[in-house]
Amino acid sequence: MLPSWPRRLAAKLLPPATPQPEDRESIWSIYRRDARTFFRLVSLLWLVALAYIGYKTLHEPTTQWNAAAAGSDVPWWQTAGDFALAVLYDFSGVGIGIAILSMLLTRPLNLTGELLMSLYQAMVNRFVNPVIEARRAEGRVEGRIEGRVEGRVEGRAESNAEWRAWLQRRIDAEARGRPFNEPPPGD
Repeated sequence: MLPSWPRRLAAKLLPPATPQPEDRESIWSIYRRDARTFFRLVSLLWLVALAYIGYKTLHEPTTQWNAAAAGSDVPWWQTAGDFALAVLYDFSGVGIGIAILSMLLTRPLNLTGELLMSLYQAMVNRFVNPVIEARRAEGRVEGRIEGRVEGRVEGRAESNAEWRAWLQRRIDAEARGRPFNEPPPGD
């Protein structure tokens, strides 16, 4: 068996088997709990920047792509390739900036979301829950459900009484030999 100092050293050098709340994602250096927000933010910013650079490249007359596209004897696939290269050339410096900006904005965005959710819950507890409790105390909320059940029971009893009365009238008419033309209840 090994002495205790190598085990302690290995425990310090090796990561724990279970993820900790403050573990970070590899090269991005963001907390794991913030990873989803980071990747969504970086994707959104990259798409917006790529669309802007593509638009700018299409509409700037001074780019190499527009010079190639102006000549009519250039095939479309070379023009499309020149356009893609022009966009990637302009985007190369922006992509790293977007990743860094996303790393800086991720935690504040998550904290803002948590703050807004806490504020929302506080407002619900302060303004909505007292109204619900007051209506429960008056019997409006649960009374509706109880009233529906009681109404169904009463309605069923009335319907059964109407059928019994109709059936009794039919039996009496048959016993006396009279014709019984009364329609059943509900028709």
